[in-house]
Amino acid sequence: MAIFQTADAQGNLTKLINIAEGKPQRIGTLLDKIASKGNFSFAYNNTTVPADSLVSVSGYSGTVFSILEKILGNTYEYQEVPGYVVLRYAPGSLYITADMERGQGNQILIRGYVHNVINDKGIPRASVFEKNLLVSTLTDDRGYFELRVKNWNGPLLINVRKENFRDTSVHLLADVVVTGKQEKPDYKYYPDQGSAGVERSRFARFFLSSKQMIQGLNLGNFFTASPYQVSFTPGLSSHGLYNSQIIDHFSLNLLGGYTAGIDGFEMGGLFNINRKNVQYFQVAGVFNFVGGNAKGVQLAGLYNKVVNNAGGLQAAGLVNKTRNFTSGIQLAGLANINGRANGALHVAGLLNIYDEAKAVTIAGLANLGHNNSHVQVAGILNKTGGTSVFQLSGFMNVAKRVKGIQVGMVNIADTSDYAIGILNFIKNGEKSIAVSTDETMFMQVNFRSGGRILYTVLGAGYKPGTERMRYQLNLGIGAHLIDHPRFYFNTEFTTSIITDFKENHYQMNSLKALPGIKLNKHIKLFAGPSLNISSAEAGTDMPSTGWIIRKYGGNTNVNILSVGLSGGLQYAW
Repeated sequence: MAIFQTADAQGNLTKLINIAEGKPQRIGTLLDKIASKGNFSFAYNNTTVPADSLVSVSGYSGTVFSILEKILGNTYEYQEVPGYVVLRYAPGSLYITADMERGQGNQILIRGYVHNVINDKGIPRASVFEKNLLVSTLTDDRGYFELRVKNWNGPLLINVRKENFRDTSVHLLADVVVTGKQEKPDYKYYPDQGSAGVERSRFARFFLSSKQMIQGLNLGNFFTASPYQVSFTPGLSSHGLYNSQIIDHFSLNLLGGYTAGIDGFEMGGLFNINRKNVQYFQVAGVFNFVGGNAKGVQLAGLYNKVVNNAGGLQAAGLVNKTRNFTSGIQLAGLANINGRANGALHVAGLLNIYDEAKAVTIAGLANLGHNNSHVQVAGILNKTGGTSVFQLSGFMNVAKRVKGIQVGMVNIADTSDYAIGILNFIKNGEKSIAVSTDETMFMQVNFRSGGRILYTVLGAGYKPGTERMRYQLNLGIGAHLIDHPRFYFNTEFTTSIITDFKENHYQMNSLKALPGIKLNKHIKLFAGPSLNISSAEAGTDMPSTGWIIRKYGGNTNVNILSVGLSGGLQYAW
């Protein structure tokens, strides 16, 4: 008997279908075809339904129920709910014996046993419940149970469910006292979403009793709603053991609580644990654990875990972890860990870790993406295994492909047009070492590295002779404006510090136009003019070189605007 059955006008199990193909095929594939023909979906557990086994049903014409028995046999139970046929492995059969005793007022005590049909032995840890009154219990080792019902008039339908056994139930008739209309709860079926939920999480199970876990496994994915619940701990709840099947609109957990889900507001002094979905608002002093999806505001002092998808505002003192963050803002003091990190913004004190991101990710230490990323900003490291739009870090950026700009001390990529860093290792870019000189007569060695368009200059120079300031350090940025097989044209802006490494130094900023010719694949010659501004403190022995356009300054500094010429020999690879 299907205890929650709410079939359509024409049951899906009685629909007629025709299957012509005769070649062997996977049971899972065949179930998908049957569901498509019948305009519904199958829900089942892959561990109990042999979806990968091969079957052949050539020329079948008949009901959905008949073909299910043909391919699966008689060890399964089929339950119809709106939009679904639930396939449940149930080779065993059980029966229930019960009687009831009315106490003072409308209190009723129901006592009985649940037995195995095959050997008449008592069945332990079977769920016994009255689904309209939201009360339940578990049988003991002898199969014995007691169920207390309050404020109910009329017949009772006592249901029994146990994993790997067919459902059964018994009607109990009580004296009817005429009162106002008593509303019955509406049950809905929520299919599994292909991920390990509360039942498979060691972390969540640590805070739940074995009775609560068994109750949830026995009763499965049928849930109803309640206006509110109050818990002291998960085992001390106003819903008792039935809390695993009830979605609440308001939930208050003084220390911690366990519910099927939240459609409204939940607050936990220490923690909240939910089997399925949570939406609107959830807050806990230590952690939230959601076995389904979370939508809205989720706040935790330390840890938020959403097994499937989350969206809205999620904030934790230490860690947020989701399968996918679909929209909104995610904030963590330590780390955000996601499959897909979408939405608007992900901010973490140390790490953002994800498979793929279409959002801005900001981390104090590192952003680590296995596939594509969008905008990455990190104090130390940005790393993505696919494409990134923008990377900014205090030390290193690593990507396979960068569509936009990389800014960091070290940039590494297969493809990047705009790499700005001290060292750039770009496969589609160019690296070179050049020996050159200019109007200052310094002999310079400069290393250039970058992407297809932008590159950086890092180098040093030395000036033979008797001048005190004979050492030069160069840092700059350049752009490949023209790249022809025989010639090229670059422009650069560089800053040079000329010093004696003691007390004296001056700075020269230069804007250079550098046309050149390619002697072969690696050797290039270049030469071009520059516009220079040299600056030093007043009293510094700063030489005047090049064509002087203007000298200006004050009591504290001296500036020289001049035009110069530079050129050299370059080896590129």
